[in-house]
Amino acid sequence: MAITSILNRAGSSTLLDSTFKLSQRNTTVGTELYAGFVTFLAMSYILAVNPAILGSIEGMDKGAVFTATALASAFATLIMGLFGNYPVMLAPGMSMNGFFKGMLLSGSVALIWHEALFGIFLSGIVYLIFSMTRIRKQMIESIPEDLKLAITVSLGLFIAFLGLKNAGIIVANPVVLVGLGDISSPQVAIAFISLFVALGCMVRDVKLATFIAFVTSIVLTLLCDAVLGTQFAPLPEQWVSAPPSLEPSFGQIFNFEFLTADKLFDLLFIVLVFFIVDFFDGLSTIVGVGRDAGIINKDGKVPNARSALVADASGTIAGSVLGTTSITSFSESGIASAQGAKTGLAAVMVAVLFLLSLFLYPVFSLFSTAIVAPAMIVVGIYMVGRLGQIQWEHKASRIAAFFTIMFTILSFSPANGMAMGFISYAFAMVVAGKAREVHPIIYALSLIFVAYLVML
Repeated sequence: MAITSILNRAGSSTLLDSTFKLSQRNTTVGTELYAGFVTFLAMSYILAVNPAILGSIEGMDKGAVFTATALASAFATLIMGLFGNYPVMLAPGMSMNGFFKGMLLSGSVALIWHEALFGIFLSGIVYLIFSMTRIRKQMIESIPEDLKLAITVSLGLFIAFLGLKNAGIIVANPVVLVGLGDISSPQVAIAFISLFVALGCMVRDVKLATFIAFVTSIVLTLLCDAVLGTQFAPLPEQWVSAPPSLEPSFGQIFNFEFLTADKLFDLLFIVLVFFIVDFFDGLSTIVGVGRDAGIINKDGKVPNARSALVADASGTIAGSVLGTTSITSFSESGIASAQGAKTGLAAVMVAVLFLLSLFLYPVFSLFSTAIVAPAMIVVGIYMVGRLGQIQWEHKASRIAAFFTIMFTILSFSPANGMAMGFISYAFAMVVAGKAREVHPIIYALSLIFVAYLVML
């Protein structure tokens, strides 16, 4: 409490207040730094999972991917915090690193890893140029309020579903797609206990529910390893080490000898797919978190939209040069807004922690996706409250909200959810004879989304 008090008093400084608009957004330094700390813990698994996924691709070094992940995430998140002033954190997108790996290993494209990363680099350049045009601002502000609310809810449910999956509470079922996991499994039992401890805190209005869920999960996991002999969180032999070298992957994308005619189509395919997914995943997170944090008001305008999207695009460019896949706005950013974060100071905190993590390579074997899962589920519970603000009596809004939420969860992609939401909204308004009430940009986006779904 004493530390928080000191931080809050520090928050009254003119520099911090003018930089992050703390007073204007009714927040404090203590709140922002705490939210950033908890969010980093929740998304730190990317430092272990991303190297594990990309490091299994021939030619990609696991240690180099770890360093690239930490540096690119810190760079993009710092830009988001300082210039976008959003509590939005960025890191390599989980869906896209899996897609990248599957695309290369399946032989879907005639490219090797650094050639494919060059395609991602070009997609980041396209994203950056697009983000700096007026179309970007008009596009965001043309989105109906009900669609923005649906995006927020879908983001929360996506985080919760991901948490349920990572915890083993929900598992794949060949008959009915998904089913309940083995509750007698120690890992699932830990997740359930941690979740209900957090739910108790929520009911009693304890603001630390998310963090308590995370700490409970860590403690129970370590106890389980000690008592039952499991290896859910094996302790490393050393806790601090020098960052792994970037040399195996840094700058490899600029070897242009591969640019032969038979590879150009594959390169173009990667540019288009990664641009569409990166842009709309980032947009959905920025809109969802911004709305949940109260940054986006009832007028629907998104402050500093250009800076926020430029940060996202810059992260992808930097990440590809360093040796990792697209950097995108992380869904776990919803944890920060749920903890009261309303400014980019929370993002700056996360950026600093990413830089410090460079020296903790051995430690991140402890933080599995299962350990952070209960905290993610709690965030979903917080964010689902926006459902009540949607105008359900408006049929077009009801249809669009339904498709946005369902496709985000069931196709495991916020971009897919946005695609179906926009397409169904435009269709419903045309059929209802209200085509003129729809902004032309919505129609243009709907056509783009149709092309995106066809490409997928």
